[in-house]
Amino acid sequence: MSQLGQSAQGPPAPAPAYFQALLERGTKRTNNDEPQLQLGLQDIARKVRNLGKGFTDARAHYLLSASGVNTSQALRDLDDLVGPRTSQPQPAEIPVGGVKETLAQTYQSDFQKMVESHIQRAHDDFDQMIEERLHGVDWDAHRQRIYEHFGLKRPQSQDEQATAGGRSTFGRSSRRVGRASTAAGQSSFGISGMARSVIGTAGSRGGRSSVFADVADKAPAEGFRLAPEDGILRKKQEKYSDKVKDLNVARLQEKAYPLLTRFAEVEEESEGEGDKLLVSAFKALVYMTGEDVTKENVSERGVVRERQHAQAYLDDNENSAANIAIRKRIIEGSRKYLEVMYLEKVETTVSKNPREANMGGVPTALARVKGFVRVCAARKELGSDLEVLQELNGDYCWPIIFYLLRCGLFNEALQYVDDNIVAFRQIDRQFMRYLKAYVASDDHRLPPDLQTGINNEYSQRVRLAPEDSIDPYRMTCYKIIGRCDLGRRSLEGIANDMMDWLWLQFSLAREYNRVDEFAHEAFSLAEVRQSVRDVGERYFGPGNEIANAQSTLFFMQILAGLFEKAVADLYPHNYLSAVHFAIGLDYYGLLRVSDINNSEDLLTYTTRQQSQIAFGSMIGLYTRDFRTANATAAVDYITLICLNADLTGELGKAQRELCHQALTEVVLETREFAQLLGDIRADGQRIKGAIDQRLKLIKIDNEREFLKHITLVAARTADEQGRTTDASLLYHLAEDYQKVYQVVNDAVSLALTTELGDQPARLIPLKPRNTDDQNNQDQSQNQTSLSLTAIDDPVQLAKDIKSLYNSDAMYLNRIDRKYSDSCDVLLLLAKARQALEAGQWASVVDAVALSDVIPTETGGNISAIRSKAQAFDMMPVPVARTIGHVMVWTVIACSNQVERLRHQEFETGMQAQTIERCVQTAKDVMVFAGLIRYKLPGRVWETLARAGQDLGAY
Repeated sequence: MSQLGQSAQGPPAPAPAYFQALLERGTKRTNNDEPQLQLGLQDIARKVRNLGKGFTDARAHYLLSASGVNTSQALRDLDDLVGPRTSQPQPAEIPVGGVKETLAQTYQSDFQKMVESHIQRAHDDFDQMIEERLHGVDWDAHRQRIYEHFGLKRPQSQDEQATAGGRSTFGRSSRRVGRASTAAGQSSFGISGMARSVIGTAGSRGGRSSVFADVADKAPAEGFRLAPEDGILRKKQEKYSDKVKDLNVARLQEKAYPLLTRFAEVEEESEGEGDKLLVSAFKALVYMTGEDVTKENVSERGVVRERQHAQAYLDDNENSAANIAIRKRIIEGSRKYLEVMYLEKVETTVSKNPREANMGGVPTALARVKGFVRVCAARKELGSDLEVLQELNGDYCWPIIFYLLRCGLFNEALQYVDDNIVAFRQIDRQFMRYLKAYVASDDHRLPPDLQTGINNEYSQRVRLAPEDSIDPYRMTCYKIIGRCDLGRRSLEGIANDMMDWLWLQFSLAREYNRVDEFAHEAFSLAEVRQSVRDVGERYFGPGNEIANAQSTLFFMQILAGLFEKAVADLYPHNYLSAVHFAIGLDYYGLLRVSDINNSEDLLTYTTRQQSQIAFGSMIGLYTRDFRTANATAAVDYITLICLNADLTGELGKAQRELCHQALTEVVLETREFAQLLGDIRADGQRIKGAIDQRLKLIKIDNEREFLKHITLVAARTADEQGRTTDASLLYHLAEDYQKVYQVVNDAVSLALTTELGDQPARLIPLKPRNTDDQNNQDQSQNQTSLSLTAIDDPVQLAKDIKSLYNSDAMYLNRIDRKYSDSCDVLLLLAKARQALEAGQWASVVDAVALSDVIPTETGGNISAIRSKAQAFDMMPVPVARTIGHVMVWTVIACSNQVERLRHQEFETGMQAQTIERCVQTAKDVMVFAGLIRYKLPGRVWETLARAGQDLGAY
């Protein structure tokens, strides 16, 4: 044992006499000005301890007692809180051994210091990163968002959540604050400008509540009717999706597509009385828009084009010719559809009651109406008193004229009167003139003189005729033709229903010039809309017991042109149909849309109190139900948001950016990169994805830049999440081929650094393209592609990428040589590891020597080894990460190779040379490891030392 160790274990040395000598010299001093020190060392120590204790002051005790404080109990409580004092353990002294132990301790101490410095640096970097990421984050806004997500609070308006310095997405703030601040308020393809998600969070059907504040308030008591759960509604949703896909295909081919008719067919296949009214609403829109199912090409005359009515409908000037024309179109379309629907009722009734109808002869429209009147008379449905009804040739003439007008058969009504002109001259001499003028006018308006005459005659008959002596059908015909008594717009004395009342409103309504129109004749679409609103508030409010109340109210609102209000009211009860009504309306330009950043509500109002719908949010949220299973269908729907890109001002730009953001979110959420963004064929050619095929529909100025941007965003996200196959495909599609090599090299490097005996982590294969998708028009796209190979081995992926890029000089010219060289080296090292696991020791050494990453053929040349150690700092990170493991492989292979050669039965000169070379290689590797030991993991150093000792390298 060393002397140092002996001294450490011996008894403590006696206290030196130095202080005692000082005391004695102090007592002999004669300076009277200085006080004499009369205390020993122990007395001084005791005095010092007493000074630290202090003294108890009774006054404080009395003061606290007078205040009601129990000082004794407080002291005991404090002692309990402090607890027993424990002495700090002293570090045990490490006994000093030989040189080997001393060097090991020195290395351990140096290595520990290096690790601590790295940990401290990592802590500093992490603190700096947290400071950058969370600088200026509004935690109150994040807390509010979490509350809203779990339904603990209702959503606030966007203005309440905005901060003065801008906002950051939760957990996704930019690390470069400067760049983020300079880009504030700007948007790149609609990605960074939006403050919240467009498409919402995907989830199971029926498991979510509405994100619209106004919709949540209107939700029925049994809950918000969400995505289809049963097979019928799910099938209905799929049929709608097929129609939307066909629409986009027709738009790409610049062909006409009868969208409303196709949507009506989907609703018609459903069951239920409420669905029949939805079908009727679609058909009414067909009459309003003028959609013609027989038209195929947009160049044909009379075809209704995409967004054809947008300019007129969105015109804020109510007195403009375009705005008046669109209101006339709504009135005329609604009236015509109600007439056609009633004519179908007439034909059905007559066909079911042929005996009562007793038509005979040719079944003309007039004959059918006469038969219908006979059926109604037989059923006692013409009125309570048939005696007041005038007859002509055995038929009730005025009911016949009324029902002809009710069915829209104006010419037939005129023909019927003309055929019985003699009789009608005796009944009413002027009626023929009124009816003839009514039929001849395009908007069914009488000339001023006839208008005055029919009003006077109507008023006189109502005022002077005895009660129960007037044919109610005659008076109703006067009311319809002459627009008489507009203050009482109802069918009195006639059996009627809601449809008849609606038809009467549209028959009486006219769009007029307020300057030329008399006040008593003013009844336009605005008054019809107000009547519908009044009826809705009175009869269809909460708690009503009307069957199919929501569908009925919706139908009335559609007829009145209250399109935005109709969609908003239907959405809480049947959002599947509401979304597609909005799509149909927006396609033809009959929907006013709002900006997503203006409000959290589905229905909002402009400064002119015009209704507007959050169309983009509604479409994006609708895709929650199926975009995980069918991302292409989600893209088809989101593409429709760009229908509103033609709007003037910032609103059109906002809608376009909204669409672009939604597409990006779908790509990132679904990970259907090959399906949406494209794929690579075996020959390196690109296969267009769903978004690429629809670039024409999303209204962008630079299609190539947009696709590259959205691909890079998805690529970075996949790279950050460790999805190597996704990232490599996306970077290739974005034409960043060097980044492809970086991602693949990192994946191979991580696989090689897996401990021996452990299975390297497999990659997550790409989601394959759906080759059965009808959107893939090119049959050549069904060839083998990168996504269809389902690669999960990083080494195999690296081989495929290397083979692809080496096959075309275009790739090589755009790739830095160091990335491809790194890939070559890593593939050689992967071959070495594969040989090591197979027990092929010589092949391991040969592969490592060929990679030239460690000194295996230096033959003990220290200069060459030192040069290789200096070159270590210049190695690419993926290669440098594997060096420690490669050295272990090499020493293990050399050790096993020597062991195998030594146990062979016959010895040769070549065998001895091989053993010597293996030992020398191991020594060179150990020297190399010693030069870079601080850059190696501790376990690698220990493994090398143990393997080298077994081999006899030192």
